[in-house]
Amino acid sequence: MKLIKAEEIEFFYIFPEDDLIKEETTLINSLVIPDSQNWFNRRMGGYVSEQLIETLQNGTDTRLAIFGINIRPPLKDNYDAYQTHCLFWTNKDINLKELDQKIKDDSYTDEDFRNAVIAHVQYAFCRHCRNKYMALVCDDDIYTFLYIPIAVAKHVSFREYCDKKLDMIEIGRCPNCNQWIGIYVARFFDKVEEGN
Repeated sequence: MKLIKAEEIEFFYIFPEDDLIKEETTLINSLVIPDSQNWFNRRMGGYVSEQLIETLQNGTDTRLAIFGINIRPPLKDNYDAYQTHCLFWTNKDINLKELDQKIKDDSYTDEDFRNAVIAHVQYAFCRHCRNKYMALVCDDDIYTFLYIPIAVAKHVSFREYCDKKLDMIEIGRCPNCNQWIGIYVARFFDKVEEGN
């Protein structure tokens, strides 16, 4: 794991050989936050299968990353928390093994992350055929919780930055009936059986 800064966002980049659960635990345990707010530290390992975590961590177009977010609960002080998300590259010519090495050598640039979007694993439900899938999803909530200094540094509005990233992903269609699901799906995984 290595703390890096890309597109003015600071985060911990997870290498394929890293032990994600160990890295998450180290970060979360070293952070003091109110007990009642622990649910904001959404550990990917908490509800995603180990096999899916390994798939994302070793993907040809995905890497895991741990982001520090600023939480502002109603009527309470701000505090920082960590969340594990997935970086998904929309350009098919990306070579993440080369990028891993560039990050180790500190020779990466913002250009290496221009086509990457921050996503998370969640259920995607089709209201037409009633099927449910595990999916890699991007939404502007991810960017809302991050402090995006790129808007200040590059004189780009926050909305413009979010829209540019979201435009890299299409609104998903159900793999079964091809109807719109209504969320930005980077990739569908397994269909979830009823009762799971």
